[in-house]
Amino acid sequence: MTLRPIQQLALQLIAGAISVFAFAPVSQFWLMPISLLALFWGIQQARRTREAAGYAFAWGTGYFCANISWVYISLHTYGGMPIWMAAGSTLAFALFLALFPALAALLTRRLPCQDSLRYTLLAPTLFMIFEWVRGWIFTGFPWASVGGSQLETLSGLYPIVGSYGVGLVLCLVVAVFLYEKRLGLGLAFALISTSALLNHINWTTPLGAPVKVSLLQGNIAQSMKWNQAAYVDSLGAYMTLAQQAKGQLIVFPETAIPSFLEAMPDWYLGDLRALMAQKKAAMILGVATSSDDGTQHFNAAVDLSNPKLNPYEKQHLVPFGEYIPLPQVFGPVYQFLDMPLLGLNRGEAIQTPFALAGGKIAANICYEDAFGHEIRQNAVNATLLANLTNMAWFDGSWAAEQHAEMARARALENGRYLIRATNTGKTAIIDDKGRITASLPPQQRAVLEGEVQHRTGTTPYQIWGDWLIVAIWFGILFGLAIWRRQWKGQSI
Repeated sequence: MTLRPIQQLALQLIAGAISVFAFAPVSQFWLMPISLLALFWGIQQARRTREAAGYAFAWGTGYFCANISWVYISLHTYGGMPIWMAAGSTLAFALFLALFPALAALLTRRLPCQDSLRYTLLAPTLFMIFEWVRGWIFTGFPWASVGGSQLETLSGLYPIVGSYGVGLVLCLVVAVFLYEKRLGLGLAFALISTSALLNHINWTTPLGAPVKVSLLQGNIAQSMKWNQAAYVDSLGAYMTLAQQAKGQLIVFPETAIPSFLEAMPDWYLGDLRALMAQKKAAMILGVATSSDDGTQHFNAAVDLSNPKLNPYEKQHLVPFGEYIPLPQVFGPVYQFLDMPLLGLNRGEAIQTPFALAGGKIAANICYEDAFGHEIRQNAVNATLLANLTNMAWFDGSWAAEQHAEMARARALENGRYLIRATNTGKTAIIDDKGRITASLPPQQRAVLEGEVQHRTGTTPYQIWGDWLIVAIWFGILFGLAIWRRQWKGQSI
């Protein structure tokens, strides 16, 4: 079947957009292979290199417009940006991200290679290389990584090769299916079967007795969160939740108290510490902090028994939300935004975990758990992972469900329980197999009570991280180059 260019562009736009249903909350994993099948088919059918790049760009536009549409909500509804500017900024961001699959398609058609290998090995390899680049260049944005859609089918592979590795094998199977359907189906069956067998391996072992945890979900509307008039209400809401908590470990969400730690009332901190003593519990509080000399400011998580001892300071700041990239260029944009925590400083890449509740707890804040390589660095020395976040910026969208899905991947990759304390959802407990064992409904003020198990040991992914997959990608490219030289030599 041959489509005209305009038809192919429309197909790619739709194929990219339907991928959003492969991720949470819909989680129809089979839609991702279909979406990728359309992409690789379009690259193959294109008559010219620029057509292939154009089709991939259209696919990427549909893919990212659908998967990051919630950016508009944060910019307009809560950031105060005018509708036209928020919509334009969201579209511009999606178009920028669409360049990555477009560049992969361009190189697929441009690099010299036999067609059978071009579309079964080169195309999926380049696609995943550029997805990996998307995850770190310009601070990185790994949201909606294709591998993250396969938690229900390929979960056994995550502790070994991580999300990018899962994405690679998925793309390879789809590309082979496009070339030889029987072989592709056979590979898919073998892959799913292998994953099911690997699921029975426990890469880590329990440490001590299970620990009761209480995760606080204050459900403070973003429009009110930094409103000075509502400050006392926030203090009261979280004090009430802390009083209701029954766990040995009580965790507040990101910036639960809308002020700097140093500006919080002494009586409030004293009451929380008295509550800790009464309950014989540990508390982790999400709050902004300042350095002793007041020159640096952090989005942090602190052990309330000693807030200045090894606080976790967020290392991966949100561009345009927590710091200003290239202020000479983008500075004027900020007159249209109402962002309460601009100008923050970064924490160190590797930080000391909290020694609490019978184990070592590695905290991360906001969307840091989207970055597998960063979570891995601190998880190696920890027995439990904790994400503190505030998804009120994206209320009414699928962002919270997508975020929780990425947290499941991090739990799998590291063989650790991961607890999520969020302001509006999705507050959840995730076990070492990536399963959500307990959660709260969104937009509800409540305490999630549950149990977690400290775990020790090392997964293969913790040993080599994403570098194994990067080596495989470039190994494939190197192998294709060697094969081509030998093939050309034999044909002369």
